[in-house]
Amino acid sequence: MAFVCTGNTCRSPMAEAIFNKLSDEKGLNVGAVSFGMAAANGVPASFNAQKACEEIGIDLSQKKANFVFNYNIAQFERFYCMTDEHAMMLRNFCSIPEEKITVMNISDPFGGNLDVYRACRDEIYNSVKEIIKEYESEKND
Repeated sequence: MAFVCTGNTCRSPMAEAIFNKLSDEKGLNVGAVSFGMAAANGVPASFNAQKACEEIGIDLSQKKANFVFNYNIAQFERFYCMTDEHAMMLRNFCSIPEEKITVMNISDPFGGNLDVYRACRDEIYNSVKEIIKEYESEKND
């Protein structure tokens, strides 16, 4: 599964890392990656994203941005997009079927102060907890 945003330096890296931490803690056999629809490969996660995640025990210091086409996106069963625009781009430019896409509606903290990033992190964390519950129920089916 993949988390999708614009530049892959704020929202989707935080979502990826939070998901992978919670998935590991729950013993789920599923991992996430993230990419941006307009990412510049190799750009580090934003400083405030790193700080906000560090506060909850997640290290983003090694995370580097990935452009959507760094991956064979056909391999993914699910895409969690931060906005409707990201979902539209996946459908229109990448031919991803609607049923594989979920929109999270997470606002972009880019350029904001640490408090803005903390609020975004918490919003992502709560959304990811719900996604984890879906995977847990599938595991128990």
